Amino acid sequence: MNAPPFAEQAGPLPQPPPRHRSGLLVLATTTFVVVTTELLPVGLLTPIGDDLGVTDSRVGLLVTVYAFTVGLTAAPLTHATAGWPRRRLHLTVSAVFSLGTVLCATAPNYPVLAIGRFLCGTVHGVFWSIVAGYAAALAPPGRQARATAVVFAGNSAALVLGVPLGTVLGGAVGWRGAFCATAALGLGTLAAARRFLPDVPHRRVPPRASGLGGALRLPGLRGMVAATALLVLGHFTVYTYVTPLLRDAAAFGTAATSALLALYGLAGFLGTWLSGALGDRRPHTVLLSTIALLAGSLVLLGAGIRLRPLAVAAVALWGIAFAALPVTLQSNVLRLGADAPDAASSWYVSAFNLGIGAGALTGGLLSNSPVSTLPWAALIPMAPALLLAHTSRAASRPPPPR
Repeated sequence: MNAPPFAEQAGPLPQPPPRHRSGLLVLATTTFVVVTTELLPVGLLTPIGDDLGVTDSRVGLLVTVYAFTVGLTAAPLTHATAGWPRRRLHLTVSAVFSLGTVLCATAPNYPVLAIGRFLCGTVHGVFWSIVAGYAAALAPPGRQARATAVVFAGNSAALVLGVPLGTVLGGAVGWRGAFCATAALGLGTLAAARRFLPDVPHRRVPPRASGLGGALRLPGLRGMVAATALLVLGHFTVYTYVTPLLRDAAAFGTAATSALLALYGLAGFLGTWLSGALGDRRPHTVLLSTIALLAGSLVLLGAGIRLRPLAVAAVALWGIAFAALPVTLQSNVLRLGADAPDAASSWYVSAFNLGIGAGALTGGLLSNSPVSTLPWAALIPMAPALLLAHTSRAASRPPPPR
């Protein structure tokens, strides 16, 4: 494990030990549970609101507040737990997350539901701050990006399977039953982690990267964090309102819109696989290509929204690009923040979730204008993001000898 992250290796790549492969599967399953639980209220707005006597908008606010909670707590809580053994920290985070989900399932009123969501949100950021570094530490040299892609496949699976199945289950047995099911799955994953997840050595952080803001002093990392926030802001400006965009601007019916969202999620599996397969050898090139593909898909969506074949193609490319984006961003964050991977990841997680909240708010402010303008608005922050991502590579290089 002493080889630098994402270095090219000569000869055949070693396979991880079976216990480490089991550990990656545990991390991927936990990712599936975390993302499914995070987005579960989206498909259950009306049942939750009717049961607790609140409006759909107040239930929807739980998703926005969740994102901001993660964004504001990820870095300080990761810093506060920096000295914990990684396995113990993962088990603690998973236990608290399951407790918060159970609290949501049994909430007698909206304030208790909000407390449960807040509890989940506080440990959500810590989980995402350590999971990529954990996966990279379990991988053999030269396969860290692939290990990260395995874990992030849980995110794609949650979008394609977890959230839709949770919505169906909520309609069949009630929203509380859906939360109980995810809590049960989370507790099962926690038990599997206790059995199969190996511990990894905790790296000492050099003085220049110590402290809450120390990681941001690492060359190139601030630009990558800023690029993350801008890219996610742009994406969620339009993604938050993708249903009315496809329904009203493209005139797709309800069934067709659901099929397109499923296509988006399925395409995400391809994006995750491609980013993992290609990201180990040329992480920066793959990142820039992913950003270009994301921007191109939004251009195609904006220009061809009223032409159904173009709209379908745009949605598929969009799904590939955005699923690849977290893997490539995280890989580059770990490369730039190799001296303090957990701290670097915590700033990335904060930027990502603040981008989610800001994008949802921006989309809401623009939703009163024609919804077909959202893809064009989403492109605005992507130009500086591409520039920041490009310059971060040069900033990370050591100065030439004099």
